[in-house]
Amino acid sequence: TQQQLLRDRLRLLVAEKYWEGCGGLRVTEEMRFTIATHAALITLGFPELPFERLMSILIYPDTYLAKSHKRQPWGLEDDNAEPRLGEAWYRGPVILSWKDVERHCLEEPSGRNVVVHEFAHQLDMANSMVDGIPDLTGVSQPQKWVATFEAEFHHFLRRLAMGRNTVLDAYAGTNPAEFFAVGSEAFFEVPQALREHAPQLYELLRSCYRQDPAAASG
Repeated sequence: TQQQLLRDRLRLLVAEKYWEGCGGLRVTEEMRFTIATHAALITLGFPELPFERLMSILIYPDTYLAKSHKRQPWGLEDDNAEPRLGEAWYRGPVILSWKDVERHCLEEPSGRNVVVHEFAHQLDMANSMVDGIPDLTGVSQPQKWVATFEAEFHHFLRRLAMGRNTVLDAYAGTNPAEFFAVGSEAFFEVPQALREHAPQLYELLRSCYRQDPAAASG
C-alpha cells in the first residue's frame, strides 16, 4: 500500500543519509522523521527512491546566512551573506531551517513546504542540470512536457508583471528551477487550488510525479 511504501522510504532516508545539526542544533528523531516523511511523500510515484546522490541533510535551528557570489556587469564579484530557509546542492547536501520546516510541515497547509521545495531541486538535478526539467523517464512525451513547462513559466511571468494574484508564490518567477520547486510545493500542499488555477502546470507535475493529490484529497 501507499502507507507502507511511505513508511519504508522514510526509514530508508533516516537510515541511509547522514543527518547533522548546525548552529548548535541537536537533531532529534522528530526532526529526522518529519523531514524524511515529506521527502518520501513526493517519491511515491517512482519505482525506487530517487535520491541516491544525496549524502547528507544539514539542519539549522532557524533561518541561516549563506554566502552568495554575484558577478557585476563590470566584472567584479560581490560576496554577500543572504538569509536562507534551505538549499539543495548537486551531489551535496540538502540544508534546511528547522523553524521553517516546522512552520510549513506541522501547521495548516499554506502552499509552502521547504522540504518539498529543496527535494524537488534534488529531482531537478538528477539530469545534472538545474533548469526546472527533472528526469522525464516516466513521461510519455518528454519534448511536449518541456515545451509546455516553458510556456507555463512565461505565462506565470506575464501574470506577475500584470500584478495578478497566482496560486504560486512570486519566488517561482525567479527562474525555471524555482518555478518547478515552488510549483511542486503547491502540487503537494494545495493541489486542488493548483489544479483549478493552473491546470496545465498541475498536469505537468502529475505526469512527472506520477501522483494525483487533488483527486486523492477529494
